[in-house]
Amino acid sequence: MALLSTDIKAIAKQVAIELQMINDKVLTVEGVAEMINKTPSAVKKMCQRGEIPHYKRGKSFYFSLNEINAHLLSK
Repeated sequence: MALLSTDIKAIAKQVAIELQMINDKVLTVEGVAEMINKTPSAVKKMCQRGEIPHYKRGKSFYFSLNEINAHLLSK
């Protein structure tokens, strides 16, 4: 079965995402707060308002350094 162009693009995109994740770092609220010169409380509020990319596990927030950098550059 031959791969379609759309299949190849989808595979390439997934590989790019996985390579980016390998070179990524996980940040905490405190790390992001220091990075953007805000308080940890302000960062949590930004998360609750959907203003900053984050992941939540239980009551804790986690952040991808790559995603935070991309978010800051897009502003």
